Amino acid sequence: MSAWLLIIFSIAVAAIVGGVTNHFAIKMLFHPRRPIYIGSWKLPFTPGLIPKRKQDIAESLGEVVAQYLVTSDGLRSVLEKPGLQQQLTQTLTTSIDRLASNPKTLMEWVHPDAGEEERTVLLQEWEQKLRMVTQQGVAHLWQSERWNERSLHELLPGLQSEVRSRAADKAAQALLNAVGSQIQSFEGQRMLANMLSKVMDRSQGFFGTMAAIFVDEDKLVSRMIPILAEQLKSSDVRRTVARIVERKLDEWMVKTPAQLVHELSGQTDIDKPELWVVERLNDVIPFAHLTQRLAEMRPADWVQGYRQVWEPFIPRIVQFGVNKLDQHLDQLVKSIGLEEVVRAQVEKFPIERLEQIILSVSGKEFRAITWLGVLLGGIIGGVQAFILLTIG
Repeated sequence: MSAWLLIIFSIAVAAIVGGVTNHFAIKMLFHPRRPIYIGSWKLPFTPGLIPKRKQDIAESLGEVVAQYLVTSDGLRSVLEKPGLQQQLTQTLTTSIDRLASNPKTLMEWVHPDAGEEERTVLLQEWEQKLRMVTQQGVAHLWQSERWNERSLHELLPGLQSEVRSRAADKAAQALLNAVGSQIQSFEGQRMLANMLSKVMDRSQGFFGTMAAIFVDEDKLVSRMIPILAEQLKSSDVRRTVARIVERKLDEWMVKTPAQLVHELSGQTDIDKPELWVVERLNDVIPFAHLTQRLAEMRPADWVQGYRQVWEPFIPRIVQFGVNKLDQHLDQLVKSIGLEEVVRAQVEKFPIERLEQIILSVSGKEFRAITWLGVLLGGIIGGVQAFILLTIG
């Protein structure tokens, strides 16, 4: 064999061996994906490196991500990025604008496919939930605020004497206005006429006889009403009623809510006053009507109607949220358990998909490694042939 043929043959064989060796070495990272057995003997190097060490890789990757990649300091630098708050404000405002342009009612938002019968059932459920929330709220406040023990003065420290005076004056004005409107109505006139008739019926002696003969009840009532209405509007009457209301408020302020319930109900043997309050609320609050109005309410109308109120608060809300997130970022990252999350996700990740991702990113490098094996094998083969020729 000539020298040149020996050199070419040695280079070719060594290059093929080097390329094939590197190619199989790369393939053995992923293949075989399961162990191969010959009888009870497991073939060495099966499964491949990545399938075999998948759990270890998942743990290491989770540790790297949690300790070096996604850290509280890195997230904090994102929060401190200039323009972030402005971008969040714009995004939040845009989302609210989309809500403001949607004509759906609250019922259509929550249950878009509800029919008429289902809607009726849902309204009943909402009403029951509203009653339950009211009952639970009263019970919670009663227990947490110790309404059986603490007086109104302790529970309402902001209701000072001046505040009570103003509240009593407004209550007196509202009460007198209601009474004035009532006595000028047809029902009020009938009530006064009946009262006057009973007074004259019970009158005895000369006055009773004269009143029965000469007094016309309807005319007397028609003359009394303007006088009563004028007196109800006078400042003296309002001050008198306001003082009465204020004295009653002062009397109530030293009592506990439980004592007030006993006083208002006229029952001193009520074991759970909060239940009495809930019953009165059920009688007073029109839950069915409120539920109907709630279902028919359009969030868009509310958003548009109060735009001037909420829009200036958007930047403050974003700033407050970012600041709170910054303050609790370390605790939040720790509570998420990012290392465990990454580990679990990597363990569930299919090897086939992982191979595709790695090859899509590092395919050129792997091919370069294969051709580098060919190059190094060829160099080694050439050196080997040169040595053999020199010795020979």
